[in-house]
Amino acid sequence: MEELLERNSCFNCNFSPLNSAFCPNCGQKKLTKKDLSLGALTQELIQGFFNFENAFFRTLKSFFFSPNNYVSSYNLGKRKKYISPIKWFLIANAIYFLFPFINTFTTTLQIQLSGLIYSNLINDLVETLISSSTVDLETFHLQYNDLTKTLSKIFLLALPLMFSCVTYLTNFNERKHKPLLFHINYSLILYSFLLTTILCLFPSIHSLIANGGQAYINDTTITSVSFVSLNIYGFFLYRGFFKSGLVKNILRTVLLNISFYLLIFAYRFLLLVVTLVWMHFN
Repeated sequence: MEELLERNSCFNCNFSPLNSAFCPNCGQKKLTKKDLSLGALTQELIQGFFNFENAFFRTLKSFFFSPNNYVSSYNLGKRKKYISPIKWFLIANAIYFLFPFINTFTTTLQIQLSGLIYSNLINDLVETLISSSTVDLETFHLQYNDLTKTLSKIFLLALPLMFSCVTYLTNFNERKHKPLLFHINYSLILYSFLLTTILCLFPSIHSLIANGGQAYINDTTITSVSFVSLNIYGFFLYRGFFKSGLVKNILRTVLLNISFYLLIFAYRFLLLVVTLVWMHFN
């Protein structure tokens, strides 16, 4: 331990001589006797917890009440006080998969085979796969649903990435000042709102205040609620982000609304194909 304390160079970048409490080259703190005690571990744990807690609640407040300020501040480099959009999206994913009131993104085989725009096209294919498998219909459904739930956790990130590409293309003239990464951060927050609020919070409140409430929650009602809520939230989220005239903004809004729902169907279809292929070869 004495060798560590007596070292006169930085452990991180080897800057020498290190005559101050912090390395002038990389900023790492010079080790002291206190840093090597059990008390340092306790202090680091407490500081880490409260720093995360402060950032979490600050981000939570901004996420609901000033999303544009949150994302624009983060994009412009004010990142210390916020949780990054990608981490916030992962938190939203965790909440969604812990409280799956609506299986929009897990999408059971029964939903895939009925009610979606491509359902009639895939029924024969799925029936052929079931008949050629070694399990009965009920077991096939159970195996599919378990596997697709796992795969959806991986593929769900594809949705905001695809949507951000659409917003980037509709805002291509601003690409020098607003690179694709900026669009990705905005899209991550928009989909975080979809996961936590529309697919978790709204249905959970509905089920608490109504007897058998979940029976009335289906793809139609969720689509209606999500259309209104996402447009309101999206207005405040993207407010000031797109710089163009009234007509262009209206056309962009229509295009983004259409692409939003088309991308959800594309995601569901991709998830179906990947799940069936995985089941076939495993």
